[in-house]
Order: sequence, then structure tokens, then C-alpha cells
Amino acid sequence: MAGRQAKLMQMRRFLRGQGPRLTLLGLLAVTMAGLSGLGCGPRAIRADLEHHNLSDEDLLALLPQGQEVVVDIEVGPLRAWLPSRQLLELLPESARAKLSDVAKDPLSDVDALCLGLRGLGTDGLEATLLVRGRLLRSKLWQSVVSEPNSREVTYHGMPIAEVEQRSVAQLNDQTVVIGSRLQVRQTIDIFRGVDHGVRKQPALVSALAMAPGARQGRPPILAAVLLSPELHKRAHDAGVLRVLDEAQSLAVAIAVGDGFDIGVVASYPVLSGAVDAVSQLKAQAAELAGRPLTKLLNLDRFVSPLVAVAVPQSAKRATPELHLAYRLPGDDLAELLRRVTELRKYFPSAAPKADAAPSQPALQSH
Repeated sequence: MAGRQAKLMQMRRFLRGQGPRLTLLGLLAVTMAGLSGLGCGPRAIRADLEHHNLSDEDLLALLPQGQEVVVDIEVGPLRAWLPSRQLLELLPESARAKLSDVAKDPLSDVDALCLGLRGLGTDGLEATLLVRGRLLRSKLWQSVVSEPNSREVTYHGMPIAEVEQRSVAQLNDQTVVIGSRLQVRQTIDIFRGVDHGVRKQPALVSALAMAPGARQGRPPILAAVLLSPELHKRAHDAGVLRVLDEAQSLAVAIAVGDGFDIGVVASYPVLSGAVDAVSQLKAQAAELAGRPLTKLLNLDRFVSPLVAVAVPQSAKRATPELHLAYRLPGDDLAELLRRVTELRKYFPSAAPKADAAPSQPALQSH
């Protein structure tokens, strides 16, 4: 197996143009060597590639390294949580339209999704999305190939539709990846077993490990953020997230049941940074709760559940941390959603645009 993996790695580097230049005879020799180790003909090569495919049960493991933000969502618990559909309706129209390109009913048809972001605080922001479920694969494919100058290519035996820096590929019958040309190819490399994903990215794994756990199983929503100097500067200049000015990383966990619980943990190089952040959070919460409009609408009750503490470094914690907890019981959540729904009546969203005329899809839909 190690020999085959090495040959696949060599082929991958060559296909990316990272290997040495080859003469015609050299290229022929490499091709023959690859075929001799993998079997004869395209079917044998593809069968050998698929033999080493990883499972898609852990989408996070398939995300390429170098991410600065990851969001890992298990939809099953959210599907059984009654407020989910109301919260989904509160998303901006543009976000709901994008979700409808992925699945007919995101809550029913999507089982898991994982989002990775890199380049935060810069003009080169990249997003990579992995989705598993009963998806509208042909619609996703069509959304790319219908664009001018799009093309369909094959990489490691997998079809890819791409246009400029947007690509989509189907890893198997239930999982697709959407992202830049490079990130989609790297995801395929990981899925084929010839590269490692973010589970081998120590800083991000450490950030995820800070996230609070659930009473049973894992929280359905987990997220981690590595706070880069560029992101710190952009946030500071914009006057937002000042409590994280000195933070190194951030983890978030959201659990659902009777209402919901949000847990946030941020790491700091020194305890004084976490202490200052707690003071800022409490001051901001008190200021928000004391605003006349907040009191007029009786919204101060939704601010009071916020709890923030600074925790020193210990044997279990590599750095001092800020711990932030917020719990909203079911009755309070229902009341909050009722009020938000009423307010939205006075701020209607724009009518959705008509879908573009469909053309022949290249992937099968569910």
C-alpha cells in the first residue's frame, strides 16, 4: 500500500506541475511505471484510486489544511429541533437561495456540512464547503457549467466542473465539495488517501479541542477560528470584536434541546488579556440591556443570561482562556422568535429572482 501511495503522490505532483520537467521518453517511462503499479487501463487505475478512498463520515477530515475558520455541523439533531425551521427562515434571502441550490429541503436532505475559510482579513478570502446528504447534484453542476468559459475536467478519476476560481466535484453518491480549483483538487487528494486534511493541522485541532462539550454526544454545531494578524487589524480598524484584540484562537459550540446553549472559549497569551475581555463584555452587555429601546421592547431579559469568566492557565489549559456561556430556555426562545417575526413584517425582503433556464446536467440528482 505504501508503494501505491507513493506513486499516487508522484502522479499528483506531476499533474499539478510541481515535479521535474520530463522529456517525451521520460513522460512515457513515468506513465508505464504508474500503469505497471496500478493495473492496466483507465478502469484499473480508477478502481485502484477508489480502493483507497476515505470515509465521508468525518467531513472535517476531508477539508484541506491551511484553514483559518472551520464550521462543522451535524444536521440530525437540528432536524429534530422544532425551532430550526423558524431560524432557517430568518436567514437572508441570498443565503437561503444558495442552500436551495444544494438541497431541496436543507433540514431534511442534508445530513452534515463542513465549511472552511482561509485568507480572513484579506482580499483573497477562500471558502470550501463539503456537504453530505440527498443533494441536488445536477443543479450544483449546472450552476457552474452554465457560466461562460466554464469547463469540465477529470482529476484522479473524478469529474470537476469549474469556472474561474469556483469548482464543484462529487466525491461519491452523497457528498460534494464546492470551492476554489485548488481547494477542490486538494479535497480529492485527501479523499483518495494521498494527502492529509485539517485533522493534521495542530493549531486548528487545538482550537477545536477548546470547544465545550454536550451532555450527550457532541454539540451539533462546532466552530474554530485562528485569529491571524490580518484579521486582528481588519477587525480593530472596523471597531468590532475589540474583546478579541489579544486573543489567539476561538472555539464555539452550540447545543440544542429545551432552547439552546452557546459556549465560547477564547485563548489569550496572558491572563490579563482574558480579564480585560471579560470586563469589556460585561460593560457592553450592561450598556445594551440599559438602552431605552431595549427596555421599551422588553428585550433586556434576553441579554441577562450572558455569563463571562476568565480562567487561568492550568495542567488542562495551555493558555489562559475567556469562557463565555449563553443559555436561552425554550419558552424565552419562542418569545424571541415571535418578536423577530413580527418585526420582519415591517422590513420585507426583496422578491427572489427567477431561476436561469436549465441546461443539460452532468451529475445525477437524487
